[in-house]
Amino acid sequence: MGKVPVVLKVFVIAGGVLVVAGVLLLTVLLAQRATNRAEPSGPKTTGPVDLALPAGARIEQVVLDGRNLALLAAGGDGQQYLAVVNSLTGERLSLIRVRPEP
Repeated sequence: MGKVPVVLKVFVIAGGVLVVAGVLLLTVLLAQRATNRAEPSGPKTTGPVDLALPAGARIEQVVLDGRNLALLAAGGDGQQYLAVVNSLTGERLSLIRVRPEP
């Protein structure tokens, strides 16, 4: 019976050390992630950027999702388009023509 309390003390102390080490590791990782997210990398635009849309199209709705813009555009003939644009560079990532199901 004399050895059980000693073994129990060792496990409790080792568990406490692991908990403290885990909390320190999480703190360091969260701090690194916060500093990396502070300044987005990549080229930034400083002036106007040209966005190619189909002829006669006009933008009707804009939604910002993080770094991307979703633009809903309507053409002169009533055709709708969805353009996804990188808001930092102005690069058009995709252009989707919206049409009704047959």
